[in-house]
Amino acid sequence: MASLLCPVCKNTLLKNEKSLSCAAGHNFDLARQGYVNLMRGGGTKKGHGDDRLMVRARTAFLEGGHYGCLADRVAKLASEHVQDGDCVLDVGCGEGYYSCRVKQELERAGKRVDLCGVDISREALIAFSHRTKDATLAVASVSSLPFGDASVHLLLNLFAPQSNEEFLRVLAPGGTLLCVFPLEEHLFGLKRAVYDRPYENPPPDYAPEGFSLLHREDVRKTLVLNSEEDIRNLFFMTPYYYKTSREDQDKLLSLSQLETPIAFGIFLYEKL
Repeated sequence: MASLLCPVCKNTLLKNEKSLSCAAGHNFDLARQGYVNLMRGGGTKKGHGDDRLMVRARTAFLEGGHYGCLADRVAKLASEHVQDGDCVLDVGCGEGYYSCRVKQELERAGKRVDLCGVDISREALIAFSHRTKDATLAVASVSSLPFGDASVHLLLNLFAPQSNEEFLRVLAPGGTLLCVFPLEEHLFGLKRAVYDRPYENPPPDYAPEGFSLLHREDVRKTLVLNSEEDIRNLFFMTPYYYKTSREDQDKLLSLSQLETPIAFGIFLYEKL
């Protein structure tokens, strides 16, 4: 398994029976689900990261296969840039749907990897731990990744914040960065059902310094949801639910069918 670094002194953390500790004596308890909290100050602030409602809704929605077209392409592209024994790090991993799909694809190709996931939401990592016990999971910020220099071979960053400096630091020379962004029309049908004046997403504009673009492709599909549960889960897993008035929420939650485009931009970069 990949080694984590102490967030205080940057020494390697070694696993004890129920905790991780470094040579300088800093100690971090392992949660019973297997993740470790490495946020400075413990990351105990209420509402830190995605909450339980959002995580459960997203887990249920993704398990329904509604974004399977994206997961399949991410897994296929990732498998072309990973070798046996490599370290795969998912930054802003959520409940691990995409990175576990990548791991499955690699295993089918006979490639065993060290899978790691970082997120600021403990609820998300708990859900991740239900998908696999064979992953290194840590509550940590994208701006301070608890991994050594040049220790990662593939870095996944899907719908999550970026930190170009940290990505460059942890990726090995020639390592691969795979990013996914929502395109302009993504979920426009949902927005049209909720808002009087729906708006498109800004076009993705990400050109990280120190990387060259290897590949760019778009994944588009019309999604038709025919159950109130699926509609609710889609709404609850997005930031729109939390930023929408109760009156506008009720517009969507009263629907029994929803048709909306889903659209994703996949960007594959190589570290120079």
